[in-house]
Amino acid sequence: MGLKATDDEVCPSPHPGEAFRCFTCEQPTPIPSCKNITYCQPEATACKTTLVQVESEYPFHQSPVVTRSCSTSCIATDPDSIGAAHPVYCCFRDLCNSIQATRLSIRAPAPLGAPLLP
Repeated sequence: MGLKATDDEVCPSPHPGEAFRCFTCEQPTPIPSCKNITYCQPEATACKTTLVQVESEYPFHQSPVVTRSCSTSCIATDPDSIGAAHPVYCCFRDLCNSIQATRLSIRAPAPLGAPLLP
């Protein structure tokens, strides 16, 4: 795994040829608490977020629980699949698996084949 920085540190964007960064949490963690920043190894190609648990019973007070990591081969869950036990979301930019991005992905995943934004 890469080097870790706290979310309070100001980290410049990587220059071409340098590894990018992903938010990471190795253990299942509520989305707002999963905010470690990891400098990915050069062979990493994506930031991966796996939805581990969503509260499905009233009163719905808990945040969804996720794991996040750098990935060398991230394969996203088909958003049209029903009942996936642990959906996987992949993104391919520096710090792209932020809290906001994860929440949006969980609510409305992009269809497969959707164009990637620069």
